[in-house]
Order: sequence, then structure tokens, then C-alpha cells
Amino acid sequence: MIKEGYPNRYELVVCKITKIDPHSATAEMIEYKKSGYIHASEVAKRWVINIKEFLKEGQYVVCRVMDVDRFKNTISLSVKRVDHAEGQRKMNEFKRELKGEKMLELMAKTINKTMVHVDKEIRSIITEEFGTASKMFELAFKNPEILKKKGMPKAWADAILDVAQKSFTEKVHEIRAKMKIVSYRPDGVEVIKKTLLEVPKGVEVKYISAPNYLLITKNTNHKELKATIISAAEGIVKKINADGGEASFELVEN
Repeated sequence: MIKEGYPNRYELVVCKITKIDPHSATAEMIEYKKSGYIHASEVAKRWVINIKEFLKEGQYVVCRVMDVDRFKNTISLSVKRVDHAEGQRKMNEFKRELKGEKMLELMAKTINKTMVHVDKEIRSIITEEFGTASKMFELAFKNPEILKKKGMPKAWADAILDVAQKSFTEKVHEIRAKMKIVSYRPDGVEVIKKTLLEVPKGVEVKYISAPNYLLITKNTNHKELKATIISAAEGIVKKINADGGEASFELVEN
């Protein structure tokens, strides 16, 4: 989404290098559709003899806004004053929002609308209630009712939900528990078998080789997943130990 006005001083902006001169580079600030310049002294933390060693035309970089002169319409930028971690965060954020805007455009087409209609009819709801388009799609995927609660018109809400469901898949987590189970009873094999058959639904049991077993469970909710497998493993340990045997477990997360 294009931002109005000028960037704030020290704000991080995503830029595309459009021109390189001997002592400076010109960059287009993608989010503002404005140009800024990067002096050679602001390209790198070490002495720069040739800017082209560090920047290439067409390259995307994260810059920090160092000065804004609205009267002269000039904006000075710096590459060297952006550390690696914050630069990556900003670029990832930019890519997410770019994806969100493309999803908005796709969504609008499904109901014969354009981005002009998006800006006129629902942009204020997106900005005020969700912050960004990407966040709106993510929340709609997890909780479809949120669109209605936030005042999104039904036709738009249905289209947003449809695109969200086609675009996102929740990550499935897997946790395993390695178990050692020993029973000293004459019918120990049957005792262990019976105990393992009583594990909760959703927990898979695999026999490795005596006395080693493996519990496996998968879920999109990592916290719930961990609680489930710990409960299952602890239940087995309790039953086997109470019956005079020995059992222990160790979690293995992928």
C-alpha cells in the first residue's frame, strides 16, 4: 500500500536503487513513491571508493531516513545505519504486506471489483481494524467471524475469506516421545500391549524394539500438542510403574 506524505526521520524504508553516480546513489522509496539519495559516506561502514561495489541498479535495500526537506523535496537516506537484523525484519514485513496487497487485488477480481473499489469501500476498515491487508487475511483464516465483527460488508467478507482459505495452510507440528517400557510380570507383553492401547485418540504408538517404543502426535496447535503427548506418556509411566514395571520417556520435537 502506498503511504501518503513524507517518511519520518529515522524511519526504515524499502528502496530500489534507480541510479548510481560517482559519489551518490538515487533510490525510489517503494512505500512512498518518492526518490531519495544515498551519499557515498552512507553506503557502508568502511571507506567507499566505488559505490558499485556495494550497490547495483535495480537492487532492493532497506534504508534509514536521515533527513527530509519538504521545501526542496529532498530526502537523504543511509544504508550503513541499518543493522542486519532490523533490515531483515523490515524487508520481511514489506514482503508480507506486498503479498497482502496482491491478495487484495485477487480478491477484488473475484467479485468484479478493482483496487479503486478496495480503497474507496474497505481500505479504512482494513487500516483501522487490522492494520495491514496481510494481517486481515491471516486473522480471517484463523477466525472467519472476525470480519463480520469488524464491520466488513458481507460481499467483501465472503471474498476475503475465500481467498484466505485458498492461500493459507496452517503448519502441522509433530512431537514424538521416546519411551522405554519394561514389565516384569509373566504376562508382561500383554500388560504393555493393553496399556499402549489405552493412549488418547490422536496419539500413534510405534514399536521399535524391546524395550523401546515411540509415541507420535500431530496438531496445528503446538501448545495443545505438547500437553497431549506428555499426558499420554505420563499415563503410561504411571500404569507400568504401579504394576511393578519400569517406564520413562523423552520428548523429541521436529
